[in-house]
Amino acid sequence: MTKNYGLTIVKDFPVKGVNFIDINGLLNDPACFQAAIEKLCELAQQTIPADILKKSAIITPQARGFLFGAPVAYKLGLPLVCVRKKGKIPNKPYSFHITNEYDSYDMEIDSEILSHHSHYIYIDDIFATGQTLAGISEALTKKNKKILLALHITAVSALKGIRNNTPALKGLNCQEVI
Repeated sequence: MTKNYGLTIVKDFPVKGVNFIDINGLLNDPACFQAAIEKLCELAQQTIPADILKKSAIITPQARGFLFGAPVAYKLGLPLVCVRKKGKIPNKPYSFHITNEYDSYDMEIDSEILSHHSHYIYIDDIFATGQTLAGISEALTKKNKKILLALHITAVSALKGIRNNTPALKGLNCQEVI
């Protein structure tokens, strides 16, 4: 793998003042992508006891989280629970609101699927302000569900202070591959 794992920074995207981490280079390099998936699996297996891991599910937000959550769920033999933007879940959606660094929106989880699992491993691409993770964690907590581990491909170090001051992230085990 290359040192930057194919990640590039795009300044002022999607809005002025936001530096977007583009994962397309990583996805376009099979060795980098495979290594990232292997590392996500390894982190989950090393962090969560095997008996709890096999009873857990992967939870991942659209859209870029799906790219990493699905292969990890497949490799670990775990269920995959997708978090979608409002209007995309046809069966009994459980809705909640998220505000991040450049947007605000409602998200949904299929409440029937959600009811089958009590422990989750959250997987997404970029750990920026952590507001998506915080919103999903709060939504799960309201349903007596818990995120055991939050995995990301990489984190924006300049936003660590915001993450550290987000109550819903306190005590949550968060790790990055890069």
